[in-house]
Amino acid sequence: MKFLESKIFDGINSILSFFQNKLAIIANNSLLLLNLDFFILISIIATYIVSTFAQTNLIGLVSFCVPVFVVAKVLLTKGEKIELEKCNFYLLMYLIICFITNFTSSMPFQSLYGFMKTLIYFAFYFALCQFLKNNKKYIILLLFVIAILISFESIIGLIQNSVRVENISTWQDTSYVNPEHVLSRVYGTLQPFNPNLLGGYLIVGISSILAVASFLFHKGKIKSGIISLLCFLVSTLAIFLTGCRGAYLALFVMIIGLVLASYQVIYYNFKNIKLQSLWKTLIAFCGVGGVFFMFLNQGIFRRLMSIFILRGDSSTSFRMNVYNSAIQMFQDNWLCGIGVGNKVFREIYGLYMLSGFDALSCYCVFLEMAVESGIFALIAYLLFVGSLLTIAVKKFLNSDNLQYKVLLFVTFISIVSVMFHGLFDTIYFRPQIQYIFWTMAAILTVLVREEKAE
Repeated sequence: MKFLESKIFDGINSILSFFQNKLAIIANNSLLLLNLDFFILISIIATYIVSTFAQTNLIGLVSFCVPVFVVAKVLLTKGEKIELEKCNFYLLMYLIICFITNFTSSMPFQSLYGFMKTLIYFAFYFALCQFLKNNKKYIILLLFVIAILISFESIIGLIQNSVRVENISTWQDTSYVNPEHVLSRVYGTLQPFNPNLLGGYLIVGISSILAVASFLFHKGKIKSGIISLLCFLVSTLAIFLTGCRGAYLALFVMIIGLVLASYQVIYYNFKNIKLQSLWKTLIAFCGVGGVFFMFLNQGIFRRLMSIFILRGDSSTSFRMNVYNSAIQMFQDNWLCGIGVGNKVFREIYGLYMLSGFDALSCYCVFLEMAVESGIFALIAYLLFVGSLLTIAVKKFLNSDNLQYKVLLFVTFISIVSVMFHGLFDTIYFRPQIQYIFWTMAAILTVLVREEKAE
């Protein structure tokens, strides 16, 4: 398999080399082409910024500039080669299976529309992998931009909470909650306005603030580092104010990951008794403080506890009905799926739904993938995520470079948290979350590749 893969990419790179030689005169005499890295970077940052206020179509149009510029750079830069990591091989397999699904679906045109959206996200990811492998200096800059946007949305969320914005959530069962304890769920500036969307957005990007804080402390900018940590706390509070219960669970996973990662660094990299004692005190203080915060804020506490009453909450009960219907859909279409995208899902779901309420998706990312594209697509995607995260853990445990470990952790935990959130919601498919998610995945892929090369 490796021999075949090597031969295929040797052939592709030979073709690229031919075009690079033929087009060299154009690249050497064009100011635009000589500054392609700058335009790629600006396009990436513009995608993040536009995502905070624009509709899906505009976001997709801006993001599409990234792969276009990267393809131009690959064709016009001598020595530029295409490489495929093992994890990306699984991702390509997932994409191929999704493409085949378009022809087996009973709604091929709607499925093709959903597939094209998926293709844009994947093109963005592969373009970032290609760009960042030769421009690792921009990794911290991209994380810095994401951290600023996450902090901005969090502050907007706090402002919305302070003025008690009108509750626009499509579904929040308050029949068993004291009206004084009903949480006014914040939604930020993301389109369409939705507290769950903001919760997922903050989850996927909040770890970037930790990366920025670590970088600033490493550079000796203590005050700026402390401000970054305060932004992290503000963002954590904003997640609770969204009332998104899936985001709550993902945040707890992130906190557990942070405790485990810091434990490994403190006990195996520093091995300083005083530092270990300080770490234990800090963890205990934060744990007790977190418990007190939850009990003192009844709105957040009641919202959190509603997770565990299952059928007693109408929103949870509705999702459980959707899960049952989606499982039946999968059982009937387990091999090739029903087709890609929510347009297909909404039409087919009507034949299976247990209640009189329409559903936009399965409310579970993994179930959604299986329903849309079949069991083999789900396996391919899980192999992509599993292989990438596994090698990242190995690199983290074996490295003595603290800054490198911080970057590994923040990207790793972002992916894990989104996947865990995805067990209870399909907010993952929103572009605002997708672009940051694929940025984290691309950075992690490049970090792993960097260590391999060394």
